[in-house]
Amino acid sequence: MNRSIDLLFLLGYALAISLGIFHIYTGLFGTFDASIQRGIHLLLGAAFFCIESLRSTNKETSKLGLILVTCLVIATIAWKIFHKDYLAAERFEFVSPLTTTELILGCLFVIGILELCRRAIGIALPVIVGVLFLYCFVPDLPGVLKHQGYSLGLLADVQFLTFAGAFGIPLSVSASYIALFIIFGAFMEQSGLGRLIIDLANYAVGHYRGGPAKVSVVASAFTGTISGSAPANVMTTGTLTIPLMIKTGYPRHWAGAIEAAASTGGILMPPIMGAIAFLMAQYTGIPYLTIAAVAIVPALLYFLGIFLAVHWTAVRHNIGGVSDRTDSIKRMIIGRGHLILPIFVLIGFLVEGFSPQYAVSYATIAVIVLSWLRPNTGMGLKDIANALYSAAKGISFVAITTAVAGMVIGVFEMTGLSLSVAQEINSLAIGLFSGLLLTMMISIILGLGVPPSVSYIVQIAVTIPVVIGFLKADGLPPEVALIVAHFFVMYYASLAVLTPPDALASIAAAGIAKSPVMKTAMYATRVAFVAFIVPFLFAYKPTLLLQGPINLILIDVGLAIIAVIFGSIALEAYRISWVSHSLRALSALVAIGCAWPDHLINATASGLALIIGLLIWRGSQKILI
Repeated sequence: MNRSIDLLFLLGYALAISLGIFHIYTGLFGTFDASIQRGIHLLLGAAFFCIESLRSTNKETSKLGLILVTCLVIATIAWKIFHKDYLAAERFEFVSPLTTTELILGCLFVIGILELCRRAIGIALPVIVGVLFLYCFVPDLPGVLKHQGYSLGLLADVQFLTFAGAFGIPLSVSASYIALFIIFGAFMEQSGLGRLIIDLANYAVGHYRGGPAKVSVVASAFTGTISGSAPANVMTTGTLTIPLMIKTGYPRHWAGAIEAAASTGGILMPPIMGAIAFLMAQYTGIPYLTIAAVAIVPALLYFLGIFLAVHWTAVRHNIGGVSDRTDSIKRMIIGRGHLILPIFVLIGFLVEGFSPQYAVSYATIAVIVLSWLRPNTGMGLKDIANALYSAAKGISFVAITTAVAGMVIGVFEMTGLSLSVAQEINSLAIGLFSGLLLTMMISIILGLGVPPSVSYIVQIAVTIPVVIGFLKADGLPPEVALIVAHFFVMYYASLAVLTPPDALASIAAAGIAKSPVMKTAMYATRVAFVAFIVPFLFAYKPTLLLQGPINLILIDVGLAIIAVIFGSIALEAYRISWVSHSLRALSALVAIGCAWPDHLINATASGLALIIGLLIWRGSQKILI
């Protein structure tokens, strides 16, 4: 038994190192032919996922099934790679009939990758794909579902032999962009940057009222933008911050909720945004630096809302800070500040016009080289291998799920369902607000059980064209409508990992806090209330995405800040002696008035905000922040 475990251990590291070398090489010297790049990415990812899963399960039947489906996936991908010239030059997509071999291989691949996806993220996404496949075989359905009917051969052609299904754009983005940023994030974490971020956050805000929770908010904002995974962010920062929050007086469910909400926000935080910024650049044609720049204001509003929710909770429960500053800021910067430099290397390459793949590959190498500036932070071979192993976990997970997400897009495009859904939403919507509300609900539903990047990719064919149509009809220029629509959908795709019933980030946080999962998820949704409002704000006021003249941008950003502050008072400042029910009700009116797209109402609400603020300040005499 031990010898088999050791063999799996060595094989896992060998695959992880192979994955890392493959992606860094293609990042530096250019990607291979699409069949090779995407095929090897998925093949190695599936193989690593199998090894990692075998090490974590004890059921022999489950192991045998996992080995079987992985071998099916590997064999079918290998066949496609070896026959890439035939598929590209001798065969006509959607015209040439499939041979028996091609049909069998296509069916085996689909079954195998769906099973791996089920084992990776649960039943939700595979069930959606299965229902869509059945839908393809049933013609002349009523309403928006109507289509002519499609054969098994055509479905296998789309999903396996062409680049319209599983091997389509989602897997391409995973193989070319996401994998490299996962590797970069893993190296940054292994170098000790995560611990440094927490220490810096603790030094900056840990000694204030509700300090441990505020440390969680600040640290998660910076850690999450690199990791790109809210549950992973929870497990990284939450293991340190959640117990400290509980120790200083936060209820267990609140501690878990705060960490889950803050970790989810990391996905929305530039510059990296968990690689979603690069996905948006790929699909919109807007430069990455522009995407990162326009994301700043909404992200800051999100974290301001969480920070204020944390503060009012601390006031309500009379929670102080952690006064112990074990290390000076000067010593931290001198001793470990160089660990932050690779981020500037990444941004520098991007500013100079290099491709994201090239920039992040050199930034990853810079992590290793710059870590050697101090003997106590230098990365050795073991650290490098551990970073690659950690990265391989994320890469295998994303490779499998993006392949399945490509299947969803393939069905939507093959049947024309995306156009039918868009037309149906248009017919149901009465004006911009109801259209956005319908899109929000669909986005959250489609985001259940899948990573935000995958949900976002799926919705490029489903909801984003609809939102663009609504916004253009409301008078927005096409280029502005494009940016707003992608950000609107991306926000709600990201929030699905926070909200019940899926709530992967909340589940992870509840496990650390030892609190009820659904209660933690509900409170996390409440803590992150700003995230549910901000997309509507920038849909009506694109100035929050830096679209417009500078004077209007400054005015609308100021109004949004007031709306967030007084919204937090209305929602969270209960059972606080100097904030009466009437002041909370008036604060809610201020928040709505400042968010309303009308200048006269904005001005009236701002004046009322000044009066309420003075009343609250006089009542408290001193509010510790």
